[in-house]
Amino acid sequence: MPWLFPGQTPDRPAVDVLFGVRFHRHGIDAHAGRNTARLALAAELPAAVLADLTGTSVSTAERWSQWAKRDWAAYVGQRTVDDRRDGSGGQKLTNRTR
Repeated sequence: MPWLFPGQTPDRPAVDVLFGVRFHRHGIDAHAGRNTARLALAAELPAAVLADLTGTSVSTAERWSQWAKRDWAAYVGQRTVDDRRDGSGGQKLTNRTR
């Protein structure tokens, strides 16, 4: 069977630990990419399917799903309170592309 990333011998896949080392050499954080991909999947798939695809437990997949589908209303409400408190009226961010 041909592998996308062959290992030391062509009949075996590359060891995944080596990918992290190689990515790190080039300034790539493999964990961030993996977590971003898992979060995107968790937002779209049932936890049981996510668990099967990622090799995690269903309870771990459920936590990812809950985090991905989080209700951000409390965050928006807190930002509004913070903006009123500091007097900025939510005008902290500016578009500097002009």
